[in-house]
Amino acid sequence: MVVPDLSHSAYFDAIAVVADGISSSQVSQFASEFAVEKYVREFQKVGNVWSTARAAELVLKTINTELYVKNQHSPYYENLDKGYVCTFSTVILHRQHAVLLHCGDSSIYHVRQGKITLCTRPHREIGDGQQAYLSNALGIRPNLMVDISTFSISPGDVFVLMTDGIAETLEPQSWHTIYQRNKRDVDQCAQYIAQAALREHCDDNLTVALIEVLSTGREEDIPYTQTGYLPFIDALMLHNEVDDWIIQRQLYCSERSHVFLAMHKHHQRQAALKIPATSMRDNTGFLDEMVKEEWIGSRVENDNVLKSYPQSFSRRFFYIAMAYAPGMSLRQYKDDHGVVALVNVRDWAAQIVSALTALHRQGILHQDIKPENILLDDSGKITLVDFGAASIAGHNFLQNDGQQFIPGDLLFTAPEYFLGIWPDEHADQFSLAVVIYFLLSGEYPYNSNVAKKTNYAGLLKLRYTSLLQRNVNVPIWVDATLKRACHPIASKRYPSLSEFLFDLNHPNPAYRGGLPLLEQNPVRTWQVIAGILTILLVAMSIIHYG
Repeated sequence: MVVPDLSHSAYFDAIAVVADGISSSQVSQFASEFAVEKYVREFQKVGNVWSTARAAELVLKTINTELYVKNQHSPYYENLDKGYVCTFSTVILHRQHAVLLHCGDSSIYHVRQGKITLCTRPHREIGDGQQAYLSNALGIRPNLMVDISTFSISPGDVFVLMTDGIAETLEPQSWHTIYQRNKRDVDQCAQYIAQAALREHCDDNLTVALIEVLSTGREEDIPYTQTGYLPFIDALMLHNEVDDWIIQRQLYCSERSHVFLAMHKHHQRQAALKIPATSMRDNTGFLDEMVKEEWIGSRVENDNVLKSYPQSFSRRFFYIAMAYAPGMSLRQYKDDHGVVALVNVRDWAAQIVSALTALHRQGILHQDIKPENILLDDSGKITLVDFGAASIAGHNFLQNDGQQFIPGDLLFTAPEYFLGIWPDEHADQFSLAVVIYFLLSGEYPYNSNVAKKTNYAGLLKLRYTSLLQRNVNVPIWVDATLKRACHPIASKRYPSLSEFLFDLNHPNPAYRGGLPLLEQNPVRTWQVIAGILTILLVAMSIIHYG
């Protein structure tokens, strides 16, 4: 259980969380500790584009996905009763409302003027032998089912969160009597309630938290939509003002989104403001992915990763604010300059690896590594941008149960996405290797064949086209390095990006043998073979006919 101090938060006043592991598992305590700590930490980084309820739900779903993936890669994937599974209940206080989220069999009570109201229901089902079992909790399934409710609050209200052991041992009136006698010290009161459950022979986990509402803030006058978003902006024109921003010019426009360069009226710093196109306003998955970009920018600290706008600002409309990174994309650089020198590619690769490593340490896969999403400024600095397709802890907001999720550009996307295999950091490595291959040759190692393979047998038929066959003047060991980094089978790629980067700069003795002559220069090889056959044919003719 944790009750953090959020007195400096602009959007949330207090959060109380109770998570409870399952008794059949020896590792569920790690799941509950992880869920509580990560939830509180991540929730504070989310801006107010989402309503409190929607932000709370989506943050919790990313944590559920992370625990689910952990179970799938653990010895407990066939028996989740022994895996990383926990219940989760939280109360979020914000101004004049409380948002409650719940999955599992813990309980949340609301007490007002002596009236006790149970706000949650136990997620249990009856199995064989009339035995009750937990049917819903974090880590059980990839798509979390969560109960969400919102209450108006007033000074004097009390919220009580407790695990099932206490809730099933003490009647509400019993613990309420204890509260009435000891409410001057709610921490001490919680201990008394737990001790009372022990005296009633409760042998389960005993966790209880009491949250008193002493005062409430002024109600917000921002009308969120029914789906939990800030109001949309009808149009942005040059020199228009939006909140604290003065729009300077449009940077990008597509059928999905519009990006504008803006100057903050007080900080005098530029930012890139991104808004959804009118046609995308009903696409909740796309809108969530857009908000996620700002969330990722606030999570990752790296000079080569695009950040969220670093200064505070007021926001009353739907848009995200990212730091402005001037420069051209590597796609534009390639179009303008043609063949890119290997020395430049190595320098850029080192910066991209730095960015990807920072993302991966936060459990983020970029999933859309391509030349258009890599910016180069005049000083040679690389900035990785566009996190719209990124996954957080394996969670993709756009993914549907009945539809295969394939992010990014098909020419740069790793094969595992087309096979429905859960991706990891090796997928970003594949895309980076294809980007490097493209910069050096203007071509692709497998062309469009990767997207045509939908099973493992198809992967084995993919054949890497050597850079030497593209008449690209690079050392053989560089080509061999790229061949391994974009191998169709993820397990045969480099174990880490740092090893890939090292081999890109240093000859690997394993590649000393080089490629067969036929792969190095197929045209010249066949010319030599044809010449030899011609000589043999002439010789045989002379011998036969004298």
